[in-house]
Amino acid sequence: MGIGPLLLCVLLIVVLWWGPGWLLGEALGIRRTVLPVVAPLLGMGALTVIGVTGHSLGMSWQLLPVAGVLLLLAVVLFALRIFLERRFPERFGTHDPGRAGLFGKHHIAGAWWILLAGLVAGGTVSAVSWTVGTEGLLGINQDWDIPWHANMIRLISVNHEWDPGIAGNFAYYDTSIPEAPIRSYPIAFHALLSLVWPFTGVSLPVFLNVFVLVMMAVQLPLSTMALTMVLTRRPIAVAAAGAVSGWFTVYPYDLLWRGPLIPFFAGMVLVGPFAFLAIKGALERRYFWIPGISFGAVGLIAVHPSLAFVVLPLLIFWFLSALVRRKGRVLGITVYLAVAGVLAVVLGVPIIQQMLKESERVSKMMWAPDTDRNGAIQNIIFLHHGSIAMPVLTALVALGCLAVVFRIRMWWYFGPVLAFAFLSVYTMGSESPRFLNLTAPFYDDQWRIFGILVMLLVPLAGLGVAQAAEATEWVVRRVRARRQSPEAGRDARRRPSRLVAVAAASVVLLAAGIAAIPYFKQNAERINLNTKVDGPTLSVDEVDLLSRMDQYVPEEATVLNDSCDGSVWMYALGNRMPMIRHFEILPTNRQLLVLQKLPELATDAAAREAAAELGIEWVYIADGRIRAWDEPKEGLTQPDSIPYLQLVAREGNAALYKIDWAQLPGGKEAFDAAAKDRVQVDGVPGILENRNPDGIAPLGRIC
Repeated sequence: MGIGPLLLCVLLIVVLWWGPGWLLGEALGIRRTVLPVVAPLLGMGALTVIGVTGHSLGMSWQLLPVAGVLLLLAVVLFALRIFLERRFPERFGTHDPGRAGLFGKHHIAGAWWILLAGLVAGGTVSAVSWTVGTEGLLGINQDWDIPWHANMIRLISVNHEWDPGIAGNFAYYDTSIPEAPIRSYPIAFHALLSLVWPFTGVSLPVFLNVFVLVMMAVQLPLSTMALTMVLTRRPIAVAAAGAVSGWFTVYPYDLLWRGPLIPFFAGMVLVGPFAFLAIKGALERRYFWIPGISFGAVGLIAVHPSLAFVVLPLLIFWFLSALVRRKGRVLGITVYLAVAGVLAVVLGVPIIQQMLKESERVSKMMWAPDTDRNGAIQNIIFLHHGSIAMPVLTALVALGCLAVVFRIRMWWYFGPVLAFAFLSVYTMGSESPRFLNLTAPFYDDQWRIFGILVMLLVPLAGLGVAQAAEATEWVVRRVRARRQSPEAGRDARRRPSRLVAVAAASVVLLAAGIAAIPYFKQNAERINLNTKVDGPTLSVDEVDLLSRMDQYVPEEATVLNDSCDGSVWMYALGNRMPMIRHFEILPTNRQLLVLQKLPELATDAAAREAAAELGIEWVYIADGRIRAWDEPKEGLTQPDSIPYLQLVAREGNAALYKIDWAQLPGGKEAFDAAAKDRVQVDGVPGILENRNPDGIAPLGRIC
């Protein structure tokens, strides 16, 4: 991959991720010092509302129409704000001398430079770890989820529709789609990226790697800093949290090598900005931020609905703290957040309804524990999950916890931390279904829940660095005071030296960073566990052949495949449709019959009829496996011994064959006649819904 396409890809992702929200934030009067943090959140929400509403009105989901509607929305909101500010200046005016700056009483000279240094330091570590782990951004994750995300991005970019139902059409076209297990998959993440991917000129795996690179380099430290601002406004603590945000293995790296859970991660880095925007807006009564908070809530739910159950505990425990500390302002805060919540529900009703269709499937999932309760507690204390312990980070978090203990105003933060610590111990170390309702929003997945806990602990690590720096500064001040005259000494004891505190924090971070070098190596190795240029699911040869499928296979064709190899990448890489399009999709009875009896098409009328009804004229076979124990499907084991299979192309361990229907009873005429039951769906080549739907094969799983 050349530097030109890479830079173009980065530029388009940056514009897409920050541009829409920045425009909306300017219209709502959100300060530019805040916009870098909250713009992605606002943009995701606004584009979700535009997508859902536009789909019901027949709007095409393409860059120009979407940009036009977004610009119109920004103009309307800007005009409304200006009108209200001029008509009711006493209520909506922007001038309010009572409003504190971003850092309040903790403001120090050079605070913004300190934050920038933390951002650069944190982003550099995580970006390098990701780049090394993905083998220079060229590796393809060999695990379960990623081909689905890549397929959805291409599908929406071709289809130009914001319609969660397209997932069901794509996956279960050969059965009764309304009853399919995957009917409405959350698509905000896919739809957003589909707007710019066609213009990047890079493959989808590389595009997704570059997207995560941008998240790691910028959004991850920014999000961590925003979450830290909810806890404390000390610039050193905020910058330190950003600096160490890419050191922890459990979050984000364990979420990105396993799965990888890219949409979930993309939503997690919006949690901090949302909490910051909602709490700051409520405290400062910034009325024009209310639509922004509502858009943000919609965006958060649209990226991944489970993240609502992360934000709610944060806001609830903060609100309980406000009931005690801000008695005179509780009513105003309550009304403010309630109005924002109601508006979010109104804006988000269509997407919420779509997400609820998936709730039953998600709530039934259960993961087996991988340790006992004592082991789970040890995992939490030493911040690891199947990786090396991280005592350096444990020490920083412990210092942060100590700092919170001595500051009553921060006690509320222990609420969400302890809640997710409890759920982490429960999911990692217990098989009891007692609390399944609490873990169901997260697929009962211990990796996700532990990742959320670590996300909440990172601000405490930043606070720990600040606490160590402030303690060092206090000692230095005392020593200086003793060496001076009594009067000068008293003044020296009262006057804190911010320069000493910043220098001490830098030394602490440098020492911790040197000690944490093994963690950085592990983080890159963790990503590289599953992300390979030449891997067990997709070899280099398979990628090469799949990427050239459009040179051999007609656009409307369906290719017989074994979904347990890398062929589920066929659409994302080569723009051609495999018969089974994801690892977990159960075949219909006739699909399974063809997979089992491909060598018997000449003698088995039922198998031959099933192949004709499915439109199977092409066969893809490779020996890659998503799981090492998966066996090749019975009918695909000896293709070269089947007389009516003609080899079209071979690349190493992957081969493409064509069925010569002229050698089969009924000939090509019988094959063409069966096409009457296949109808095009939504104008996407290769998605052919069968008007004679079949039942799903009675299998627990196929891979």
